[in-house]
Amino acid sequence: MRPETELLLACLRTDYRQGETTPLPGGVDWSRFVSLCEWHHVVPLVCRTLPGVLKEAAPPAVVSRLRGLHHSNTARSLLLATELTRVLHALESSGISACPFKGPALSVMIYGDPACRQSKDLDILVPGQTLRRAVKVLGSLGYGSGRNWDGPQLSAHRRTEYEAVFARRDGKLQVELQWAVVPAYFGFDHEEMGIWSRLENRAWGAMNFPVLPPEETLLMLCVHGAKHLWCKLGWVCDVAGLLESGTPPDLLRSLELAGRCGVTRLLLLGLLLAERLAGARLPQEVWDRLEADSRIAVLARRVLDIIAKTPVNPDADPARYLFYAKSKDNRWDQLLFAGRLLSTLAAGEWNPSALPDILAPFYFLFRPLHMAGRHGEPILRALARKKGTVPFLKAR
Repeated sequence: MRPETELLLACLRTDYRQGETTPLPGGVDWSRFVSLCEWHHVVPLVCRTLPGVLKEAAPPAVVSRLRGLHHSNTARSLLLATELTRVLHALESSGISACPFKGPALSVMIYGDPACRQSKDLDILVPGQTLRRAVKVLGSLGYGSGRNWDGPQLSAHRRTEYEAVFARRDGKLQVELQWAVVPAYFGFDHEEMGIWSRLENRAWGAMNFPVLPPEETLLMLCVHGAKHLWCKLGWVCDVAGLLESGTPPDLLRSLELAGRCGVTRLLLLGLLLAERLAGARLPQEVWDRLEADSRIAVLARRVLDIIAKTPVNPDADPARYLFYAKSKDNRWDQLLFAGRLLSTLAAGEWNPSALPDILAPFYFLFRPLHMAGRHGEPILRALARKKGTVPFLKAR
């Protein structure tokens, strides 16, 4: 692992393991270190922890650059928090339940301050049946997507995707309107947790944000991180921050929810990464579950390989489907995942104008062939890789 990544991980771990210092790794490329902080969305955390991590001072130019980025993030976070309040009020006035996902609301929930996380846009979860109305509300607030959502396109998009991106007309903000946390083929239905009856308010100044209880929040963060193969360390820090917050989740209840939703392995993976990479503390009950499932350590090793290569975007790597399959709790869930993957048309493959409606089912017949032609070779290469050692569960 490169020295810039080692130093970054030391900064993340020290937030919950005070007093640990490290000598400055040799050959640090400070420009790359700052870029990694931006990529992983951890600039606020590194600004807070870097002086206490190093035995000697970091170069003044690096400290100044990080502080400048932190100040910009603070201004951006306040803008996002203000706009989130406006959007949520408009949705509520139209009778639409809404739950902000990540962003300033999560920052307030974990740290009591919207500027302690690094966010670029707003993610808002709404019930699927209210999507058409929510789109109209965003339009009335000056947001557009360049699509006509009044026709059958909305229904097709809702069946195949889980979010739609809307940009404000001035180009300064984006809202990602979500009706699911992950694509349908992933096999996670957040509605099974009954989230719309469990929202609670978290206040910051004159602002109030609806958030889920810590247990549901933890589960959704772990599922979201796994969807992107945890390629950004900021998502790992979110889990660690929630575990160490003033109102930490009841992990036994989170495990019960995960079992109900079929994502126990994903939850345990997120907890293990939070401990190994960000220094969070786990109870013995969780360690017992981790040691009983060796597959979790294999998944964690894959995540570490990705982080060591960052910046990299695994969303474009078809081998991620193998990661998803291995993350399923049992063989039956793996078979269901494969079936959903082969039968779910992605947005780019759904073209209602190419065939008459009566022939639309043929899209689904050709889906397996399309998947094999597009992703078969990379997946086979991934299967052929030699398995490495998996030291993640050793030496707590």
